[in-house]
Amino acid sequence: MISLTIFAIAIVLFLLRVPVSVSLGIAAVTGFWMMGIPARIIPSRMIDGIDSFALLAVPFFILAGNLMNVGGVTERIFAFARALVGWVSGGLAQVNIMASVIFAGMSGSALADLAGLGAVEIRAMRQNGYPVDFSAAVTLSSCTIGPLIPPSIILVIYGLATSTSIGQLFLAGVFAGLVVAGSLMLYVFLRVRMTNADWAKPDPFVFREVVSTGVAGAPAILAPVIILGALVLGISTPSELGAIATAYALFVGLLYRQLNWRKIRQALVSTVTMTGTIMFLFAIATALNFIVTRERIAHKAAEALAAHVTSPVLGILIVNVFLIFVGMFLEGPVAILVLAPILLQVVGEYGMGPVQFGVMLSFNLLLGMITPPMGIGLFIGGKVAGIGPEKVFRATLPFFIPLLAGLLVISFVPAVTTWLPGLVFGK
Repeated sequence: MISLTIFAIAIVLFLLRVPVSVSLGIAAVTGFWMMGIPARIIPSRMIDGIDSFALLAVPFFILAGNLMNVGGVTERIFAFARALVGWVSGGLAQVNIMASVIFAGMSGSALADLAGLGAVEIRAMRQNGYPVDFSAAVTLSSCTIGPLIPPSIILVIYGLATSTSIGQLFLAGVFAGLVVAGSLMLYVFLRVRMTNADWAKPDPFVFREVVSTGVAGAPAILAPVIILGALVLGISTPSELGAIATAYALFVGLLYRQLNWRKIRQALVSTVTMTGTIMFLFAIATALNFIVTRERIAHKAAEALAAHVTSPVLGILIVNVFLIFVGMFLEGPVAILVLAPILLQVVGEYGMGPVQFGVMLSFNLLLGMITPPMGIGLFIGGKVAGIGPEKVFRATLPFFIPLLAGLLVISFVPAVTTWLPGLVFGK
């Protein structure tokens, strides 16, 4: 009863446009008061929640993505992706998706991909006659790949919230991200072939261009290999990976002679702002989870759903629909911190493990990021493309076909997310 009350308070405050952190804080204080627990316990719970070495990965990965954006990396990635897949039907739309796959191995953030690489992609597509709304839709859809392929900020947060191995989550996201990318590329291929779009003519394949752009962009393109290789070989922990990614991003920016003190300062300020927000939300959510744990909400919810829905397929579909709906209103980190411990118990009743669920949960919330009414991705995509968010959403709607297809594969084919972690870490 207390948990339902605090969630109701939080939702009402959300609807009244009270900041998320303040809403959750008020709900937490109310819950502790209703349980008769002294208010002085709240700060200690919050501090305990963020007193984790693994959390160091968050600011490091954010800083690495910011340094990549201002360090001249995005242009070189796009040039290499264009030489590599620009000859496929769909042309620059296919390049857009491939560039997002490569950039995903560096930033770990969908918004970093959208704001940084997206600006380069949309500008190139516009110059080559692609409709602006289509260009924005491809860019917005492909940016959802970023937080799946390691490094991933959202998977780090999930791992800490549910005590799941971050290393296994990172490896689980590799094939999941490639599945989503493959779905998008297949959709673009079929759409262009069926509509005979004149503006989507592919570039001629020139092997020399692949080699030259690959050599010029090698320091940037090798970043995902170095990051993933360090994890697979057991050279570093996920937290240390963040430091490696940051150091490498700084090295690449200096190598390309694109970094200066002003750009570094800009990256640092952006990192501190974003990290502060995430850490405060993590601290507040820790206090809320204390209440939820005391009331055994996770166990009760799992038992209730399992009692009424015996089919694992139907049960997981219901969880997916619920998560997409939640993602329309809550930011990914907030939803993970509040709901992940509860829903993990629910899907566990249907045989889904924490690693597969983490990837499924994260991708669901990424879809919410590009869906109204909140849809921060729609606003950023519209700003980058110079059109309204409502026009971006209309153009993006058909792309939900391959995105939802990718979600279904992630949800119902466990091998996509469990094979690689099992191979590296053992069963």
